[in-house]
Amino acid sequence: MAVLTAVQEESEAFREVGGLTQRLRGKPYYVAEGSDPKYPNVVHREIDRNNIQSGEKVRDVIEHWQPELLVLCGIAGGINGRADVSVGDVIIPPYIHYCSFAKLSSQGARRRYIPFDYPSINLHQDYVAPLRDDHSWLTDELKSELPEDCHPKVHIESLVAGDKIYGDPNSEEQQRIVQDYDEAVAIDMESVGLCRGVAASRNNPQYNPRLLIVRSVSDIIDDPQNDESRKLWRPYACAIASHFTWRVVTDIVEMEPDPRRTPEVAA
Repeated sequence: MAVLTAVQEESEAFREVGGLTQRLRGKPYYVAEGSDPKYPNVVHREIDRNNIQSGEKVRDVIEHWQPELLVLCGIAGGINGRADVSVGDVIIPPYIHYCSFAKLSSQGARRRYIPFDYPSINLHQDYVAPLRDDHSWLTDELKSELPEDCHPKVHIESLVAGDKIYGDPNSEEQQRIVQDYDEAVAIDMESVGLCRGVAASRNNPQYNPRLLIVRSVSDIIDDPQNDESRKLWRPYACAIASHFTWRVVTDIVEMEPDPRRTPEVAA
């Protein structure tokens, strides 16, 4: 499986948590020390910001590895007043909105749509939803890195993906997005790139990848202290998202058969 991050700080946090210290020579991929470089259980790559670049890199990852699962791990901006979301919380979206494709007219902005995949239902049901009440993913190591009053909650709620960093409470565009997508709890810049890249790569009936998006809230976009909050909470959010992702990934590796290995034929 492939775990993807958008920026260096997210990448460094995940590689530290997962022990992915070995870079494949001449490639932008990291695996665990001692892994089979051709068939590692988990491979990591940084895919850059924004949906266009992330989509391009996702297709590269799929072409190179054909991973059974792709996970986007990192941070997002929360929306004030939605589902009691706070900085540090984990957002696992079952549904993604793309807010940057629209027609501007005298009647205002009208949404337009493009096709893309969505996060896998069975991953949410089997691996993510139970962790809302099972706090064992909050390891002692992670707790020691966080402020004492930080108690991350897990939310399975919709997310908006755009092509800008939103953090101005006075922005008319940001206010419109918050109003239009009234059930979304967070916003990022890469999720649609992942979802579109996976959809565009479904050209082989024998290859059926699943995808999952894990975000931790680094700031509240409509908070006047947005910039200060992001600077303070970004390292914490990167660590939280990485630990949660690693727990889900290791659970899947342990619980599901490796599709690359053919069962032994009975004698």
